Amino acid sequence: MTAAIETRHSTFAKMNGAYGNDLAYIHDSGFGDFARGAAGLMLEELRHSGLDHGLVIDLGCGSGILSEPIAAQGFDVLGIDVSEAFVALARQRVPQGQFRVESLLKAEIPPCVGVAAVGEVLNYLFDGEHSVEGIQQVLKRIFAALAPGGALIFDVAEPGRVPGGSSKTHMEKEDWAVLATVEEDPRQSLLTRSITTFRKVGDLYRRSHEVHRQRLLPRAQVLSWLQDIGFQARILDAYGSVPFGPGHVGFLARKPV
Repeated sequence: MTAAIETRHSTFAKMNGAYGNDLAYIHDSGFGDFARGAAGLMLEELRHSGLDHGLVIDLGCGSGILSEPIAAQGFDVLGIDVSEAFVALARQRVPQGQFRVESLLKAEIPPCVGVAAVGEVLNYLFDGEHSVEGIQQVLKRIFAALAPGGALIFDVAEPGRVPGGSSKTHMEKEDWAVLATVEEDPRQSLLTRSITTFRKVGDLYRRSHEVHRQRLLPRAQVLSWLQDIGFQARILDAYGSVPFGPGHVGFLARKPV
């Protein structure tokens, strides 16, 4: 980068570490493939069940990339995310949708035909009350809210997400760059991402930094939860043509008719 660097941290990112303005912008610009793939899968599953209208809930909605094609097909959309910056972007992208800043663990799940939770959102420890039991309760509330034949599509990070235990990655586009160091603690089943971003604002690059932590969830455990709750569930290795990497697994769960 040849421009001068301005260092400034998002106030909201400092408070809860949940995607401040710059990281939300970068994620929207360069990391939407999983959401797009999952949106196509959700629409396919709803058509298969004969569901052509109703509410689809986007948990961890991010910037609304998944919600947009769902709403375009005539479904009502409710997006929930802990990041104020993400929700602001989602409201711009899908003005006909409803979007709320709220913890996924505490959010009300109204009656619906579909629920998506894409991008390892159930793993994140942004909510200080995050727990394994809390995740199970969310899945139970989703099952109760879904219409018969309704679909739940989500993915989680599991042990082995970081082969070798640590990694460093970087990515850049014309007006931003992101560098991430990722470490996995197998004894505590925890993953930590230390993320530094540079975003061009005027003639300057603004530097921001966030640390995200996740609780890793084994796929066999999650599949067992779904089946015990009453879902018909199967494991996914991709959202459409977008495959998962190591330690990243998807689920398609349907409420029986």
